[in-house]
Amino acid sequence: RMSGNRLTKDGTPLRGIAAGAIHDSGRLRFGPDKALYVATGDAGRRQLAQDRGSLNGKILRLTRSQYRGRTSRPERYAIGLRNPQGLTWQPGSDRLVATDHGASGFDGPSGDDEVNVIRRGGNYGWPLVRGRNHGRFDAPAQVYPRTIAPSGATFVTRGASAWTGDLVLAALKGRALHRLRFDGTRVVRDQTLFAGRYGRLRAVVEAPNGSLWVTTSNRDSYGSPVSGADDRILQVLPPRR
Repeated sequence: RMSGNRLTKDGTPLRGIAAGAIHDSGRLRFGPDKALYVATGDAGRRQLAQDRGSLNGKILRLTRSQYRGRTSRPERYAIGLRNPQGLTWQPGSDRLVATDHGASGFDGPSGDDEVNVIRRGGNYGWPLVRGRNHGRFDAPAQVYPRTIAPSGATFVTRGASAWTGDLVLAALKGRALHRLRFDGTRVVRDQTLFAGRYGRLRAVVEAPNGSLWVTTSNRDSYGSPVSGADDRILQVLPPRR
């Protein structure tokens, strides 16, 4: 809880998520319905993503009513995810869109990162299927056959820029931003921005003035600084129409 400029612990609303050296995700976002959405990775134990008794490899939904009186387990809003690091809602439709990492080599051939339009109760197939061959599982809106490691994501909603209504995601291994244009639930354009210029990009959020704040992630165990100022918060100004 914020008290002035101080952050204090107010409680522990959720326990029981398995931790791992990899695939911990941990993205937290409040949705348009005021519920808290929590993205969890498979913690390197791929079977957990399809285990409905596990909180891992899921998108969880928490409401205030769960924590009045006796606490209850959170809703498993979607399952079958490997390491979903971006959560955002499409303006106008309020559809939840999530990024997810494909296999890394040790758990399957590298690649097939995904952008998914999340359906309540949906199953996105990991580790049983990957890429566009999803069969009875929910298919992704966009697939990256070569690994980009998509992380944070946001829709551009403020102002009247050339990007308004588009999804912008940060890519770690891809070392770029991607701007995706949707037609309903279909991706009809995917533009790569700032490729390699700032290194690994971790988070992207929309600022109150309509610009985007983007964080670099070059001093983690997978990257190296591209500037003496790393790591940084960058400001990106969407172009005017």
